[in-house]
This record gives sequence, structure tokens and C-alpha cells, in this order.
Amino acid sequence: MGGVPSDYKRGEMKIGAQKHTFDGFMGFTVYGGTVIALMLIFAILTVGGVGLSWLPALITTLIIGVVVGIALKLNGTYFASITGLAIATAIVCAVVGLFAG
Repeated sequence: MGGVPSDYKRGEMKIGAQKHTFDGFMGFTVYGGTVIALMLIFAILTVGGVGLSWLPALITTLIIGVVVGIALKLNGTYFASITGLAIATAIVCAVVGLFAG
């Protein structure tokens, strides 16, 4: 098998599809990991050892999310997503607070 000639030429394969897939995976990992980290920060600030009320914890988490987004040079989709998640969290927490008394 070692002496069989081949049409393979090293470095000539088109890798556009593989590069696009890898870039998408890395983007998903960065965005997903950041959002999961922000959810954990919010949970730690509210029910963890810190014991903040939900509104200051939400504002702190949003500020941390913006700083991390700027540091990682994430695009506008990230900032729109964390803003939307913050608004949804505020609505849910306010409704739960009304029912809880």
C-alpha cells in the first residue's frame, strides 16, 4: 500500500465549508457560554450568598454582560439578546413579586 500513487496534493483541498462550520460553532460557544455565565451570576446574586433583591441583581448582571460583550467584541445581536432577556426577567420577577406579596 505504501507505493501506490495518489492524486492527493497536500494543501489544495477547499475548506470553505469546514471553516464556516467551525466559525459558527465557535460563535455559538462564545455566545452560549456568556449567556449561561450571566444566568449563573444573576442566580448567585439573588439566591446565592450575596442575597440582593432581583432588581439590583438584574442591573448588575446587565452591566457585567455589557462589559463582557465589549471585551469579547460581540456584535449587536448579543446586546439585543441580553437586553431582551433582561426585560423578560424583569417582567417575570415583577409578576412573581406581586403574587408573592
